[in-house]
Amino acid sequence: MTAHLGDILVYTLLGFSVLYPLFLWFTPRHKIDSGFYNFNLGLSGTIGGMALILSWATEMDQMFVFGIAGWLGLHLLVTYLYWNNEKISNAVISFVSFIGSVVFILFARSMFPDSNPYLIAFTGYVSQSILAGVMFAMILGHWYLNVIQLPIVLLRKTSNALALLLAVRLIWNLTQLQSLTIIDQYGQTLSTFQYMITLEGFFLGVALFFGLIVPLVLHYFIWNTLKLHATQSATGLLYISVLVIMVGDLCYKYVLFQDGLLL
Repeated sequence: MTAHLGDILVYTLLGFSVLYPLFLWFTPRHKIDSGFYNFNLGLSGTIGGMALILSWATEMDQMFVFGIAGWLGLHLLVTYLYWNNEKISNAVISFVSFIGSVVFILFARSMFPDSNPYLIAFTGYVSQSILAGVMFAMILGHWYLNVIQLPIVLLRKTSNALALLLAVRLIWNLTQLQSLTIIDQYGQTLSTFQYMITLEGFFLGVALFFGLIVPLVLHYFIWNTLKLHATQSATGLLYISVLVIMVGDLCYKYVLFQDGLLL
C-alpha cells in the first residue's frame, strides 16, 4: 500500500473536496445559518489545499497540479464571496465543483490508462460521493445539537441520498464480483471470491465489510432513529459510519491501485 500512498491520498482528498460541496443542495441557505456554509466551504477548500500540496510534493504531472490549483482558486474565491452572505447560489458552487470533478477524473484516468474511462468515472464519483456524503451527514447531524428547531427533513434527505449511493455501490459490486477475475502472483486466474481468501485479497473482504455491509446496517438504524426525531442518536450512529466507511474506503483504494479493481 505504501507504494501507492501518495496517489491514494491525492485521489481521495481531491475527489472528496470537489464532490463535497454538492451536498449543500440538501441544506438550502434559507433553512440553515450561514455558519454551516462557511464551515463546509472552508472544509472543502482545506482538504483541496492538502491535495494540491501533496500533488506538488510528490512531483505529479504539472498539468494536474495546475488543474487542482485552478479549481481550488475558484473555490476559494466563491468561499470568500459567499462568506456570511445571505444570498448563496448552490448552482454557482456546483459549477465550481463540476470543474474540479473534471480535473479529478482526468487524474484518475491517468492512474489507470488501461481501464474503461467510463467505469473509472462511475466508480470514482460513487466512491468519493459516499465518503463526502457520510462526512457531510455527520457534520449536519452535529449541527442539530447546536441549532434549535432545525428542520429534521434536511438530515433525512441527506441520509437517504447516502443510502442511495451505498445501494448503487452494492449493486455494482455484486455485479462485478460475479464477473471479475484476478491473476495472482503465480499466474493463476482466480475468481473474486477465491481471491478474497488469499492474503492480498483480505483487503477486498475488509473493503466490502466495512465499506458496504456495516454502513448499510447502520443506515437502517439511522433511518429508524430519524423517524423518531432522535437526531442525537442518529448523529452518534453517523460518527460510527464515518469511521467504518473510511476504513472500507482505504481498502477499496488498495485493491484499486494494486489490482485495478473498479469497485
